[in-house]
Amino acid sequence: SGISNNVWCAPYSADKVLKIDTSADSSTQLAETYSGSNLYASCVLVAENTNSKMWCAPYSADKVLKIDTYAGSSNQLTETYSGTDQYKSCVAVGPDASATVWCAPYSADKVLKID
Repeated sequence: SGISNNVWCAPYSADKVLKIDTSADSSTQLAETYSGSNLYASCVLVAENTNSKMWCAPYSADKVLKIDTYAGSSNQLTETYSGTDQYKSCVAVGPDASATVWCAPYSADKVLKID
């Protein structure tokens, strides 16, 4: 499990997170369902052993998406955002699992900080 041989894909126009297992040459979708289109365009991995998460900034979604790559689950955070084409690129700054994620605005009016 986790990130070792897996590629994680946030939903853009799909309704679920996709997990690609490169060692087994297979793919599965996570159970959680998200609705809408152009949901997430940028994610960043913040990892340390079993505490590995992917944080995905909303593009046209209304909430930040957290993918727990160790547990194989996902959920949206509670704070809401409005608009389309909001954030398109993110970077993690800091050591391992305590890193802060910064996302540059695309059409949003402010920088997004996820910590």
